[in-house]
Amino acid sequence: MGLKLNLGCGQKYLPGYVNCDVLPHVRADRHFDLDRVPYPFPADSVEEVLLDNVLEHLEDVGRVLGEIHRLLQPGGRVRIFVPYAKSDWAFQDPTHRHFFTEQTMHYFCEGWPYSYYVPFRFRLIEARLFGDARNLRQRLRNLIPFKSVLRYFLFNLYDGVYFELEKPTPAAGSAPSP
Repeated sequence: MGLKLNLGCGQKYLPGYVNCDVLPHVRADRHFDLDRVPYPFPADSVEEVLLDNVLEHLEDVGRVLGEIHRLLQPGGRVRIFVPYAKSDWAFQDPTHRHFFTEQTMHYFCEGWPYSYYVPFRFRLIEARLFGDARNLRQRLRNLIPFKSVLRYFLFNLYDGVYFELEKPTPAAGSAPSP
């Protein structure tokens, strides 16, 4: 069984994971900068990576996903939570550098016409919009019918995007991926 990494753990220290953060005062098992590759783990050693509201803060999404691809075992998965580009969550934090829709990760996945930007490929397992439900306004908003269509016209119908990507297992006789 491989490692499970919680990259950019912040205040979300998770048991069963190697919790990693750049801030020395944050409780973490390892402290390093996610913008600087390579990360201090061997290739093909990681079973799962969690990025919970982290990727939007980093300098180069492609470089980070390439490093995660290097770390993952074939069949390993990365779970990503990011603010939805059409939400207040995306714009309220001045440290956000990138914006994401449910289509963003296609650029890093097999079978998509523009995935030639990077030398690695993931398999898209899931891309799902979600709404928070911490307060009454959010709970009421989540009851709006036809949200999947209205999202093209209105902001703040969803708060975030969840992606789950898998590192493909090489086919028998094929060369390993970069």
